[in-house]
Amino acid sequence: MFQNNTLNAPKAWLDAGFRVFPCRDKLPKKNIKWSTEKYSAKDFVSSDNIALLLKGVTDLDIDNPVAHSFIKEYLKSCGAVYGRRNNPNSHYLFEGDVPFKQYVMPKSLGAWCKDYAHGVTLGEIRNGEHYSIVPNSKINGESVEWSKFSQINPYSGDLEKDFGLIMFSTAMAILYPLKGQRDNYCTAIAGALAKNTDWDASYIDTIVYNIAKHAVNTDENFMKKNGKGTNARNAIKGKKKVLGFPTLAEMLNVPVKDIAIIFSWVGIKNESELFSDLKIFNTIPKYYELNVMGQKIRVMSTKELMSYACVQVIIEEQLLKTAPNITPKEWREIRQGLYQTATQVDVPYEQSFFGRIANIFCYHVTNWCDNKKWVLFESHGVHCWIDNEKKRYVFRLENFTTELIRHRLSFEQRQMTAMLTEKFKARPVKIFGKNRELRCWEVPIAAVKAWENSDEEFYHESSREHFDKELKKGVNAF
Repeated sequence: MFQNNTLNAPKAWLDAGFRVFPCRDKLPKKNIKWSTEKYSAKDFVSSDNIALLLKGVTDLDIDNPVAHSFIKEYLKSCGAVYGRRNNPNSHYLFEGDVPFKQYVMPKSLGAWCKDYAHGVTLGEIRNGEHYSIVPNSKINGESVEWSKFSQINPYSGDLEKDFGLIMFSTAMAILYPLKGQRDNYCTAIAGALAKNTDWDASYIDTIVYNIAKHAVNTDENFMKKNGKGTNARNAIKGKKKVLGFPTLAEMLNVPVKDIAIIFSWVGIKNESELFSDLKIFNTIPKYYELNVMGQKIRVMSTKELMSYACVQVIIEEQLLKTAPNITPKEWREIRQGLYQTATQVDVPYEQSFFGRIANIFCYHVTNWCDNKKWVLFESHGVHCWIDNEKKRYVFRLENFTTELIRHRLSFEQRQMTAMLTEKFKARPVKIFGKNRELRCWEVPIAAVKAWENSDEEFYHESSREHFDKELKKGVNAF
């Protein structure tokens, strides 16, 4: 632990074990290789600024003044605070390394930040290959001075978590609405936090209360905003609707994803980030594989993928997890993002939708058949007639679809029958027997044998010719 109340000269910093180098204003002097080489006190002249290399040191850089109110609420003790004379307490130094991170308002919210010196940038966690101009320096003629100095101490908690909460609260305080919308605004913040975290209701109460207390658009009734977290938790427990991202997005007239960015600063994942790695399997029809919350699900049709209600069911059935609540509008945005980075997969025929149907079909007509027509009229037993005279199999479509269901193969009947017609030359027919007419389907024996004799690459166009040749050998008789 370093302690020294005279850190106002290069030698003092160097003696304490820190790396500093000379700057002019904010920029390193010419020929200074600040990130790789070490410098001594002799490399400085009286007019040089002192730049601290942030290795082993983390600098919280406060760019927006609204953040100061929340620093007092959430930041634990810091022994080294400095800033410019006209902007004190803008830098907080801690011992240790925390990953670099910028907290920037989405562009759609830029109008709320136009009057601030740093615009949409609210603050930064700075370290590693970065540096900071420290006291006993001047920037644009303005002195950089210590506001507080006793020591550069390690942080006693989770610095990234606490600073993220400060930045989140700063953003929500800047966006605080005018009278008439404030209650719903605070209710929606509490609802979003309650739905997406396991935080105690009292903790959420405090966060929302502090946002209202320090709001840019002063809320004289901020005391009444306490208890919003408790109300949200009770509503969720009672399975009642809770306001959240969509309400905030509508109030601010911005996309939901931009609201989600701000909430990501407190560890809440953007809902779009819960879905990734879309694979599109080029079968007929297409099916999809999707990463959801770190696990894969399979969606068997485009129709299912388009409906988030269907996707929700699939998530819960396949993953045994509660699916996130997402509106149809949000799902369209998420889906569009997934399409942009999707992987196209050419599927071998045996894994394709049609390949599976074809294999089951061939097995069905060749293994559940009899040479007697009357079997078609039976309710149970064999349901396919091999008509050797006309070189055809005759089958009942409802029996085949039952077979597909038994194999848990999802299909759309019109599409399935179109496949049978196109690929196997199947067609509907009427069969007479037992004093009644029966609607059935027939398929050339040659078409079934052609499929069975075709190579495994039949599904692809490159081998289509092989199947056609096999089919022509016997289809003319039909």
